[in-house]
Amino acid sequence: MAHITQGGAPLTVVAALACACSGSQGSRAAGETADSAAMGSSAGSPSELHVSNVMIGRQIGPRNRITEPTFEFAPQDTVYLSVATQGSGEGATLTAAWRSQSGEILQKSSEPVPPAGENTEFQLSQPKGFKPGTYKVIVFLDNDSVETRVFAVKK
Repeated sequence: MAHITQGGAPLTVVAALACACSGSQGSRAAGETADSAAMGSSAGSPSELHVSNVMIGRQIGPRNRITEPTFEFAPQDTVYLSVATQGSGEGATLTAAWRSQSGEILQKSSEPVPPAGENTEFQLSQPKGFKPGTYKVIVFLDNDSVETRVFAVKK
């Protein structure tokens, strides 16, 4: 049962297997199994807001989607971050905290979660260029850290 990660079809399989059991113990065990599986799948319910994808890249296009994904940048590049969410989250906020290799916060900005189907865009650039090294961006959903992306700046 620990391998069931999504509701819907997997629960149907559990129910079909449970129905194949005979006797009252089989029925009781089938009920417990179906209940356990249903409880385990509630965290991923479609209505619960969650970050479904985070991409980083050199260019961003329509609907705030990365069109040139990469984890390596030149000092003068702008670094784009695209955050996709699923579920409902009226009033929810996404935040991106960009950090240097020393841990210094370079920029922190927040945006409301957009309507379904739209990604949220964040970007970082340095007027004098980035120093070569490793950087990271931490994505927060309502102040909870949910994703981190590491990228490198090379000459």
